[in-house]
Amino acid sequence: MAAPDDSSEPRTIGRYQVLGLLGAGAMGRVLLAEDPRIKRRLAIKVLRLDSLRDPAERHETLLRFQREAEVSGLLNHPGIVAIYDVGEEPDLGPFLAMEFVPGRPLDGLIKDGPALGIPEKLLIASGLAAALDHAHAKGIVHRDVKPGNVMIGEDGRPKLMDFGIARRDNAELTQAGTFLGTPSYASPEQIKEGTTDPRSDLFSLGVLVFELLSGQSPFPGTSINTILYRIVNEPPVEIQPPVTGILPEGWKRVFDRVLAKRPEDRHASCEAFVRELAEAVVDLGAGHLEAARPRAASREEGPRTEIKPETLDAVRTLPSLPRRKVWPWVAALLLVAGSAGGWYALKVPRKVHLQIETTPPGATLTVNGRPAGGTPTRQTLASGDRLRLELKGFQPISYDVKAGATPPPFVLAPIVTEETLDSVPPGATVVLDEKALPGVTPLKVTWNQGLPHRLTLTLGTQGHASDFAPGEAPGGRIFALKEGGSDAAQLEPALDPAAPGSLRLAGGFSVRLRADGKDLGELAPGAKVSLPPGLHRLELSSTAHFYRDTRTLSVTAGQAATLTVPALATITVESYPGTGKVFVDGQDTGIESDGSSLQLSHGRHTLTVRGPKTIHTETLDLSGNRALRFPL
Repeated sequence: MAAPDDSSEPRTIGRYQVLGLLGAGAMGRVLLAEDPRIKRRLAIKVLRLDSLRDPAERHETLLRFQREAEVSGLLNHPGIVAIYDVGEEPDLGPFLAMEFVPGRPLDGLIKDGPALGIPEKLLIASGLAAALDHAHAKGIVHRDVKPGNVMIGEDGRPKLMDFGIARRDNAELTQAGTFLGTPSYASPEQIKEGTTDPRSDLFSLGVLVFELLSGQSPFPGTSINTILYRIVNEPPVEIQPPVTGILPEGWKRVFDRVLAKRPEDRHASCEAFVRELAEAVVDLGAGHLEAARPRAASREEGPRTEIKPETLDAVRTLPSLPRRKVWPWVAALLLVAGSAGGWYALKVPRKVHLQIETTPPGATLTVNGRPAGGTPTRQTLASGDRLRLELKGFQPISYDVKAGATPPPFVLAPIVTEETLDSVPPGATVVLDEKALPGVTPLKVTWNQGLPHRLTLTLGTQGHASDFAPGEAPGGRIFALKEGGSDAAQLEPALDPAAPGSLRLAGGFSVRLRADGKDLGELAPGAKVSLPPGLHRLELSSTAHFYRDTRTLSVTAGQAATLTVPALATITVESYPGTGKVFVDGQDTGIESDGSSLQLSHGRHTLTVRGPKTIHTETLDLSGNRALRFPL
């Protein structure tokens, strides 16, 4: 590569000799350089600070640049691009000197690169899994795993790069609740709450591998809103025809788990995901295997990414892929087992993949005393395995797996107790879950521990209020009534007039909350947040239920206020003789008008169905469930 022109790039950066431009973007450029001391080629990333006019944006970008250097310096793994040096040049700005990886980005390889076989793709997946698990072991979450941040070297090995928005366990670059990353590869918790942990990287890796193997995104869409909606609410798309060489039921089992909406339902590690994926790979046959076997490009063929035989040690943690030449030995062994020792084979427990579901979901599952995640979940089980399902507020269930039997959907029975509600002084009226009860304290009530409860006691100007989560009960407590009414009595009176108050969400669904322009993240029903005393402008939103509202609310020092959101209504949309895409308040819902349903918040909404030739629009004032049917 020729030396750059003086008018475009510097000849040197620090002690490094610049050889040319590798790539450029809006925020900076990457240069090819050489270290003259050791004759090593490297890549140098340079920021374009002149493009950052806003001081806050400039400061944030510099912090991310520094974060990439700090984080990469903690990592030492062959699957992660190494950082050699960091510095700053007058009239140029800060720079990072990093490992130069001759090859091409994975996104380009997926889009228009040479065809890769299953072994080569598994090699890439295994290398990325090992790199991410290494970072996670160091307490580092990448937060932007995508094909564009992966380089494939000339030997076929992947290199993970760009830790600019990575997060360490003991440090935060951005405010909690702020979404960072690339939407198409983001996890549901990144989208909804802006929170990340290693399981978020695992989800992003699952999206990447799904696309690598199938050539399709698991959550396709023509707009960002559609993609985000599907990531949060819908399962990955079914691939038709199935990916050659992978069992369809194995594909579904693996990707349903790695792309689970709840982080706790995903695999224990990135390498565990790739191992289970490899178990679903089947014998492709001699012709297909020969085409997939690593080889160099011949004279007649175009350039091909070469996977050298010795590089396959990167998948040593994966089960060996079956080869046709082993089947005669397998057949012989089966014959011996059938004639001489078949009785032993019959006694080996047969493993089956079973779906474990509970009503309500979210129960903790243990298999033979070992934790196995939360429901719903798919597990590999054998006859004789003992399952135990536990959920706070509900009676536990035990179940023994039997050969040939499929576990039923488990319905958990709530724990119901008789509780005595008492107060000091006695004689208080009782409101339980916004419903007044006959009688005064002491008062006996039937208490369902499977539900959350709100208890309010009032006697004259005195009162007390308590919130109970599922599994909690009064348990013989005697509640002290205090002056100031039931709501004010939730907290002790503040000695400091500047002490924070609290805000409690009541209603049927979670909302994203912003107070005075500050993002407070996702707030679930019954959850509380602290706010300083005074008047606050609150912005509430829920993309899942197409809800948006702005309110002004006053918070008193040391006291609690309630913020109530409306109820939900189910709306079914059907058009005839054709169907179209359904939009609510201008947003794509991701469904068609084919009798599909969605849940909207009570209130006014504009519903639009866009067919191939016509558009139908209705304004709805929802106060209950609706079924719409109209010609299109």
